[in-house]
Amino acid sequence: MRNGLAFAQSKIAVIFKERPAGKEIVFCCGFHGTTGATIAIARIANLLADKYRVSFVAGPFSDYNAMLEKRVKIVPPRYLEEKEFSLYICDGHMGLPFFSWLAEREKKSLLTIHGVLRKENKLEKVYLASKSHLVGEVQFMHHEVDKSRYFVIPNYCEKISKRRYTNNVGIVGRLDDPNKNVSAALTIARLSDASEIHLWGGVDTHSPDSRENFHAWSRDKNRIYDSFDVLISMSKEESMGLTVIEAMSCGIPCVLSDIPGFQIYKNCPGVALVPLGDLDMAIQQVNRFLKTQPEIQAGLVEYWEKHYSQGAVAKKWFREIEALTS
Repeated sequence: MRNGLAFAQSKIAVIFKERPAGKEIVFCCGFHGTTGATIAIARIANLLADKYRVSFVAGPFSDYNAMLEKRVKIVPPRYLEEKEFSLYICDGHMGLPFFSWLAEREKKSLLTIHGVLRKENKLEKVYLASKSHLVGEVQFMHHEVDKSRYFVIPNYCEKISKRRYTNNVGIVGRLDDPNKNVSAALTIARLSDASEIHLWGGVDTHSPDSRENFHAWSRDKNRIYDSFDVLISMSKEESMGLTVIEAMSCGIPCVLSDIPGFQIYKNCPGVALVPLGDLDMAIQQVNRFLKTQPEIQAGLVEYWEKHYSQGAVAKKWFREIEALTS
């Protein structure tokens, strides 16, 4: 009997350890596909579940279901009216009436923003939310917003272990998005000394050029980043670029367009910023990294660990949540 009681008590202890008591947070998102933003938001939810009770409003067909850890409870929309939460974390796709509903009831809310707000974007949601989260100051580059209304915490990612070297280059992201400027990156890749070119984020297709390999998006990060040794991104606009820190975590050097969103990496060893349109400089940097990739791997991983690992951002998140909900 004592053994049975001890076993039951140990199971109860495990349950309480997995679902910490205290403040309850709910995530309410209007977009449920797979993008860099949704991946980043899912990671925030998973991180906060280490310390708080975290729920996430999602239906059975939401892409978030595959991205959230078991500690995050999936709940239906009716929970928003049936239950009180300490904090409502929302993406920008939630409608303006929802932010108004939260403000009218004096509910604490956080708007998490993962794109650059252009001049034509209105900021009603920013002013209705209790506070906003940015991954970089550049997101408000077209607007003047009092710093008391937002905080900046970069995205993070888990470490990806690189298992082989290939002499290949990679392009990762939504290949059909004009802002990703994939055609420019592909031109650079074709003119480089790379053995193969791997493009991730479109559909599996065969190219007349035997060097080019087009792949659909994969949740297997090792499969993506084991396929190449240098990342190329000639994006015209980014808030920070999730694929950059993922590549950095496994020591893959990056050749990036010199745009405001990528300026945060200017002091990172193994990252080269080149002006858009400077084809010769971009090709030169790609070829340099292809030759020296193993030598600079340790510096890249160390930089990622210090700035973009979960441990590096967790304390910042917990500090902001405590301040917002106190």
